[in-house]
Amino acid sequence: MTVGELSDGKGSIVKAATIIGMLFVLVAMVLYSLGVWGAFRRRAFTRTHLILLVVGLAFDIGATAAMSSTIGWTLDMRPGLPLVHTVLALLAFFGMLAGTVAAYVAFRRTDTGAMKTVTRWLLAPWVLWAFMFVWGSTRVGLR
Repeated sequence: MTVGELSDGKGSIVKAATIIGMLFVLVAMVLYSLGVWGAFRRRAFTRTHLILLVVGLAFDIGATAAMSSTIGWTLDMRPGLPLVHTVLALLAFFGMLAGTVAAYVAFRRTDTGAMKTVTRWLLAPWVLWAFMFVWGSTRVGLR
C-alpha cells in the first residue's frame, strides 16, 4: 500500500480519493433530493431550494474530481458500460446544472408559471442522476 490507499479488509486496495468521492456524491444526492423535491412540493423555488441545488452541484463537482483523480484526471472512456456510465453521468450533471440555472432565473424574475414548469422539468435530470448514483454505487463503490 502507498500513501492515500486503504485496505478494504478483503485484500483489495481502495484509494482515499475514491472514499472521499463516494462521500461527496452521497452528500450531493441528499442535497439535490431536498432541493428538487422540496421545490416540487411547493410548485415554486425558495432561496433555500436554490442553495441546496447549488451546494449539491459543488459536491457533485468535488465527487467527480476526487474519483477522476484516481484514474489520472481523465474520463473513463473504455468501450461498453464504463463509457455509457460516463456519458449518462455527464448528461445528468449538465441537466442538474441547466435546471439550477433555470430555477434561479425563474426565481429572480418571480415568475410563478416558470417556477412551476421548472419544478416539474427538474425531475427528469434528478431521476437520471439518482439512477446514475445507484448504478455507480453498485458498479464501482460497493465492490
